[in-house]
Amino acid sequence: MELAQFEALAEPLRRKSVTEQAEYGFALIEGHTATQKEITSVEREMAVALPDKYKAFMMRYGGGEFGFVELFPIVPVPSSRDDLRTVNDREFPDRSFVAVAPVGTGDHWGFPVIDGHCHEQVWFRFHDAGDDELVARDFLEFLASYGLKA
Repeated sequence: MELAQFEALAEPLRRKSVTEQAEYGFALIEGHTATQKEITSVEREMAVALPDKYKAFMMRYGGGEFGFVELFPIVPVPSSRDDLRTVNDREFPDRSFVAVAPVGTGDHWGFPVIDGHCHEQVWFRFHDAGDDELVARDFLEFLASYGLKA
């Protein structure tokens, strides 16, 4: 999925998020964005190359709540102890997988890593079983399916 196509799908959520923030004080898109420099720094620290669509999303929309999915922010957020690097240092220090979102059961969604490069595909990584499941061809398709429930 291309970013322009995703943005068209995400526009109703963006509008609703603005309304919810104004009326009730909480947003459906938290928007903890990252700059290209911050993303490059985390890639260097983690010794992985993140997928381009993921990086574009994190610069445009950011981590935190995005509809029905919680995304680990690239840059640490004072109100949370979980950011991309911290979670992956703790859960996947061998860098065979980069978790980008918790499932809520101890499992994660993320990218398999080969030779320091993350796949574009998003996989479901079980915390207690060895059979990961492919859930989307790329990060934007994953968010359209799980974050927007499209």
